Amino acid sequence: MTITCFALVYVIWGSTYLGMKIAVTKIPPLFVGGSRFFLAGTTLMLILAALGKFKFHWLGKPAYWRGAFLVGAFMMLGANGLLCMSLGRPGLPSGLAALIVATTPLWMLLLDRWQTGVGKFTPQIVLGLVVGLLGVGVLMSGKLFTTSDSAPIDVVGCLMVLASCILWSVGGIVGRRVSQPPHPLASSAFQMIAGGVLLLVFSACFEAWKPIGEIPWNNSAWIAWLYLAVFGSMIGFTAFVWLLHHVSAASVSTYAYVNPLVAIVLGWIFLNEQPGLRTAVATVFILGGVVVIQLARRSVGRAQVTTVAQSDSLDK
Repeated sequence: MTITCFALVYVIWGSTYLGMKIAVTKIPPLFVGGSRFFLAGTTLMLILAALGKFKFHWLGKPAYWRGAFLVGAFMMLGANGLLCMSLGRPGLPSGLAALIVATTPLWMLLLDRWQTGVGKFTPQIVLGLVVGLLGVGVLMSGKLFTTSDSAPIDVVGCLMVLASCILWSVGGIVGRRVSQPPHPLASSAFQMIAGGVLLLVFSACFEAWKPIGEIPWNNSAWIAWLYLAVFGSMIGFTAFVWLLHHVSAASVSTYAYVNPLVAIVLGWIFLNEQPGLRTAVATVFILGGVVVIQLARRSVGRAQVTTVAQSDSLDK
């Protein structure tokens, strides 16, 4: 089961960038995200209810909905909405967007340190931050290398993805402090429904819905949308939550290294987004920076545990 869940998170979440890139060619980006999350959230809630894991009186708790809408505003409306809109821009390949999203742990670290004031930036963590952000600079520069990916990169699109990463990180931190249902999957269902509603409201205000009805049901955009709703949201996220409850968080976080590689390969195969030297160098820098930070944080954690153990032994 563990291997299966890792495979699902690695491959499915890595493939969602290809799915979004295809879906937004025909369907408005905010509608893609809103309808996808609302469908996934309501379906997940019904499945949990059928399994006896969801209590319907939770629906009447305003605190749960306030928390869900707050987190949904950051993670679904802000982060996923910006990501979908950026992938609708022709100058931003899906694989490069996934590579930028891999910097999310860097922003999580910076925001968590700023918000809590706990911990310190060791030389290894600073090195990881510098290397990772340098990778983003390499990725956004179109004049460093004359390779197959030397075409100008959409800088606005890249900045939108970076803003998406920051908003996702803020949502993750805010989510720690809001009231949530006791079951983690129920909490996810609340957040997906709330985020989906917000995205649909903004879509109704700023996007044209009339052309959506003119898209044939068997068009690749609708197939991609259905894939995102079923596999990307429900199956992928369920596997992710299962892993969080059965293996270490450090092991689960390895998806951040694998997803961009999956996205780059799929974009190459299906969308002819040919990676070149710039992409390779940026991949090494970004993923290398994230790895350095993760290893440094593990070392700090082990050191703290050792110090506590030594202190306890002295007390005895």
